[in-house]
Amino acid sequence: MINLYTSHPTSSFTFYPDLPNSASGSEYQLDLSSDLDRSTYTVENLNRLNTNTPNSFSQVVVLQAYSGSGVPPYDGQYTATLKQGLETKLQWGNTHRLFGTLHKKWSYVRDFYGQAIGTDRAYVHGTNLQSIDTYTTSNENGAYTTYND
Repeated sequence: MINLYTSHPTSSFTFYPDLPNSASGSEYQLDLSSDLDRSTYTVENLNRLNTNTPNSFSQVVVLQAYSGSGVPPYDGQYTATLKQGLETKLQWGNTHRLFGTLHKKWSYVRDFYGQAIGTDRAYVHGTNLQSIDTYTTSNENGAYTTYND
């Protein structure tokens, strides 16, 4: 079980891949699918902490996720798929991405090319609380109108 924390700057976890993986020149990406509503999240920029060369006896991968790298903000259980591959910078005019679908600066947009090397369960320790506005002054009178059709 992978545990990810949204309130901590980093979350470290171990992963035992189903397929052999190599230690050199690879990058990792974690795809999370919510078990509640099937929404998907992608945790990018995973940092590999162990530097040993995997062999047939030790395939463990120790990774670290940063809280701002796509970890979902919501508490719950997820299905995690670890991918290993290479990340490439996109070039304007040579991509299938639509302008309106990007929520990052163009210089940070990347595509990941690789294969899934295993799946596991994940639990994200986040929050499901809605933000509540509090009004502390004495002049916070308001009115509203309800319309019925």
